[in-house]
Amino acid sequence: MTPKILYTSADASPQSGAFRCLLDMGGEIHNWGYRSVLVLSEAPTGLSLPGGVAPIPSYVLPLPRPRRGRSAGQYGRDVVQSARSAFRLARIIRRERVALVHVNEILDVYGGIAARMARVPCVWHIRADVSSWPSPLRMALPRIVAALSSEIVAVSDSVREQVFRQQGVETSKLSVIHDAGPDPSTFHDGLDGTSVRAELGVEADAFLVVLVSKLVEPKGHEFLIRAIPRILRAYPKTRFAIVGGELEGAHHRRYAERLRRLPAELNVQDGVIFTGFRDDIPQVMAAADVITHCSTHPDPFPGVVLQGMSLGKAVIATNIGGAREQIDDGVSGVLVPPGDPVALADAILSLLEDPTKRASLGRAAVGRVTTAFTSESFYRQLSDVYRRLINA
Repeated sequence: MTPKILYTSADASPQSGAFRCLLDMGGEIHNWGYRSVLVLSEAPTGLSLPGGVAPIPSYVLPLPRPRRGRSAGQYGRDVVQSARSAFRLARIIRRERVALVHVNEILDVYGGIAARMARVPCVWHIRADVSSWPSPLRMALPRIVAALSSEIVAVSDSVREQVFRQQGVETSKLSVIHDAGPDPSTFHDGLDGTSVRAELGVEADAFLVVLVSKLVEPKGHEFLIRAIPRILRAYPKTRFAIVGGELEGAHHRRYAERLRRLPAELNVQDGVIFTGFRDDIPQVMAAADVITHCSTHPDPFPGVVLQGMSLGKAVIATNIGGAREQIDDGVSGVLVPPGDPVALADAILSLLEDPTKRASLGRAAVGRVTTAFTSESFYRQLSDVYRRLINA
């Protein structure tokens, strides 16, 4: 009988890289001898399956996640709802005869509880940046994960260090498996971004710098905007596209509003384009001369960095988090200090001035993604984890 893996997440945002990874796993794992079941907070969209594979059973449950700025009463209701969801999820696990539960985010505690109730192994994927979380939460969550999980998969050494070791949690359950690079049929060198450049009004002899990220403060959009005056003095026709939508919540809205005001305050509003959320990211990135990733917090393993590298682009990222494990500085990309607009501007200028360097970085980036972050390597390691736990 083919083992079933149940994948669950309370985050179903189309802007979430973690959620896109979950959908990829739900579809691809069929090629490795497993079947999938999805339990999500919203009906899944964007799930692709191999030819001849039957539709994946999918369940929608109310799966609240902790959010900043909520009242004590709201948090209390979330706890009650999470408990109810854990009971309902345990029933689904039994009904579907699931062999293993795969929890996709550190906050999805209900998944670990449900797996324990149903007496099946639990793989807990950790993709979190907890550096800005309140200290009690930073201390408690890794201990809960270690207690409830059968195996913990961290997406990077940065996550292992920050989420577990810095909180004093050492466990033999934890291993690091880097996420696979993007689908090479979608993100590949030579993709044409001409139509996007025309749409954005970028002149033929002008440069385009692109940042792709949802509008949340840890992504550091502000520092790209503050770098722009220095760049425009040298290349006044350069355009800067900030691609991504804002999230729900008053603090996210305030941040997005502050970002949109900042270009005018710096008198660079003619050079900045806020595109909002777009579903043609490969073409948008293909239109760029330089791609930036400006996180001020340790982004666990930024998918947009690998996407830009796969397109053969010169990528600049901040020297924290998972980006340090993706980029060989000066070889397959450029790393700069976080929160430093001068260093970021200088790095961008050095690439705009040197097309040979941009091309060299792009070639090395493609080679690194296609050798170090392959889909085959990721799923082989993940399948080995599943097989070991199911057989045990």
